[in-house]
Amino acid sequence: MLSNLDYLYNLKREGIKFDLDVMRGFAEMIGHPENKFKSFHITGSNGKGSTSEFIYSILRRRYSSGLYTSPHLIKFNERIIVNDEMIPDAYIDAFVDKYRQMIEDLARINRNPTFFEVTTMMAFQYFSDMNAEYASVEVGLGGRLDATNIVTPLVSVITQVGYEHADKLGCSLTSIAYEKGGIIKNGRPIVLQDQKPEVVKTIRSIAQVRNSRLIMLDPQKIRNLSLSEDGTVFDFEGLNGNYHLETSLIGEYQALNAATAVLAIEASNVDVNKNEIEEGIKNARWPGRLEIISRNPLIIIDAAHNPPAVNKMVSTFRKVFTKKPLIVAGILSDKDSYAYFHVIRQISDNIIFTTPEEKERAVDPKKLYDLYGYLFTEARVIADPIEAINDAASRSDFILVTGSIYLIGTIKEYLENKGRKLPVSSINSL
Repeated sequence: MLSNLDYLYNLKREGIKFDLDVMRGFAEMIGHPENKFKSFHITGSNGKGSTSEFIYSILRRRYSSGLYTSPHLIKFNERIIVNDEMIPDAYIDAFVDKYRQMIEDLARINRNPTFFEVTTMMAFQYFSDMNAEYASVEVGLGGRLDATNIVTPLVSVITQVGYEHADKLGCSLTSIAYEKGGIIKNGRPIVLQDQKPEVVKTIRSIAQVRNSRLIMLDPQKIRNLSLSEDGTVFDFEGLNGNYHLETSLIGEYQALNAATAVLAIEASNVDVNKNEIEEGIKNARWPGRLEIISRNPLIIIDAAHNPPAVNKMVSTFRKVFTKKPLIVAGILSDKDSYAYFHVIRQISDNIIFTTPEEKERAVDPKKLYDLYGYLFTEARVIADPIEAINDAASRSDFILVTGSIYLIGTIKEYLENKGRKLPVSSINSL
């Protein structure tokens, strides 16, 4: 018999459905839990996850707070957090037991809810049951028709917008920005990080129609930026004052994300002080983004998987690290592998192609080798990711695992649970 979590995963057969009818019907049936807490709603092509975490971490300094993000790295429960605790298995079981018949009955009215729709409603119900005062809610895909878009947030946030999911969001930045801008609510402020003219024009137009105050992040207000293996430090001039911000997350783009979160908090008029904002940024944790998970050998994992993200990651990598890593990489079929590997070659001459855990969508590493192996001085195929990381550790003392969140999740879990078995290279430099 399927576990309740397996039951949820089986709902993935419904795929992604771009409409809000089922979510609205589901919410009506269970009493609109999305209205029981105050929310921040965050979308974007890149940076929305860490920005959501920064907002949550600030709120958490004073209030009972929730965080909803996707996908997870290792464990489903990571997606739904209240007061720094993941949703327990018992609650997942109880929710599915209580609403399974309702989930199936919804098909008679409209269609079966998808995996993401059900887990989104679970998150909202959990926030309500746990008496969360605030929640930071990350969009799954797009914005306008995303399952999360039944919330009416205090503030909407749009981070960097790039080319992604053209089959669903359109082939131009204007069309993608239009879908992202669908989270803007009447009379509620919108914080925009992106500076590209077509994105700004589209979001400004939507904000004007909805009488929403548009607050744009000015990168010039970020000063004295310093990057290191320990994180990112900078000063930021916000709407209400000046902040000295430190985060363990590495990258100029993480400074942008942290500053965006500060603007969102300021725009919301939530009662938090300067110290709580600075402490919130400092205490934020967002695994899988230039995260150092081993020091001997030095192993870094990063979930960059689309061209804008990998360009930012490579730029940061070159500023922080002086050596070239051995790369362990795998990618999914719906990602731009051509752009990805032509960018990642800038920081390494040595690569192992392997397979992300999501095997049905993963590109065969042998195919990757045939297509992109020539870009590297040394390229090999090791299909099993655990064998790949062990082989890499026997050859190099500096490794970067990247390309797919499903790959880095597998490696992170392995190293956390079985790291003692990892062979250590005797090589001191590449």
